[in-house]
Amino acid sequence: MKIRFLYFCLILIIISCKDERKEVLLADREAPLGLIYLKIYDDKSFEFISKGMIRDKDVYTGNYALKNDTLYFKYNDSIPKAGSKAIIQNGYVSYINGTYPENVQIKLNKL
Repeated sequence: MKIRFLYFCLILIIISCKDERKEVLLADREAPLGLIYLKIYDDKSFEFISKGMIRDKDVYTGNYALKNDTLYFKYNDSIPKAGSKAIIQNGYVSYINGTYPENVQIKLNKL
């Protein structure tokens, strides 16, 4: 009986630790040798993912702020070359302060 109870408690703990974030904006584009993804969550966190066909994926994470149509990204570690500021317009998220312009097409927007 005690073993069943402990097993039940363990299952409840595992289920309760599940990631509860919900995606509120998804955008992506195909790159010449891979893909670019942007995932924005309801807890003000995000992931910017650059995945190459030849190389592994680079994942940049952090928190964001939305003011009007502008997204401000605060990265936990390094900043991708796309930059840390983007505008939402015409179905795209367009990065505007990086070393090169980056545009990802919005697939889901619940912001």
